Amino acid sequence: MSENIDLSYRPETYWPEALDQEQLLTRIKGESRRNIARNILAEEGFAGLNAFLAREELAEDERASWGGLHPALMGGEYLPGLGAGEVEIARISLASVTSDQISIRVIHAGDKIRYAIHDEYESEYEYELAFEDSRQPLTLAELIEFIDGSRHWDEQCPGGLLFSHCEYDYSGCGDIEQAVGFAWINSAWYPQLSEWYEKKGDEWSARKEREQAEEMDADDLEEQVRRDGPRNLVGVESGR
Repeated sequence: MSENIDLSYRPETYWPEALDQEQLLTRIKGESRRNIARNILAEEGFAGLNAFLAREELAEDERASWGGLHPALMGGEYLPGLGAGEVEIARISLASVTSDQISIRVIHAGDKIRYAIHDEYESEYEYELAFEDSRQPLTLAELIEFIDGSRHWDEQCPGGLLFSHCEYDYSGCGDIEQAVGFAWINSAWYPQLSEWYEKKGDEWSARKEREQAEEMDADDLEEQVRRDGPRNLVGVESGR
């Protein structure tokens, strides 16, 4: 699975002297505004951006007006603002009505890097972190370990920060394609992170398909026994 993915990749720093375009975009809280800004930058450059799209954080009245156009536009706008020296290294997006966002962040803590998870429901202290700090930026493998090993204290489904949401959606709808598309992740600091989880998503879907097939086989066998009687099991199990 990791054949073309460099799991040993480690950013030199989370605080470079100059940010590239994707890293600059992580300063914009709203996911829709961030995506619109990205598209404008690709087509028109910085001259095409206006103050509303480029602003890191909207005022309360702006946020209400923007979200009033469509609930999905609220995604990310209710995250806490980035503090001084705080950096978002990855973001999980959910296909919920309000496009909820989960922000994975770092900040200097003496000679260590401290990690935090924020959502739009003031749940920073409601997350159990796989680990709290490190001496240097994480490798891609270590970031994956953090994502898969952390969880919200109230989360009932397995799967860490990302696939727990897919599991939850699947438990409600039973639709594999919908559930695997319910949560995704991006990072301006780890270019291959989204690719890793896309491949993991393919594996998750294949596993769910096998489980569904096994459940269908079991249901068919139960129905056959109910219809033909228990003696029919002998022929079924022996292949006769």
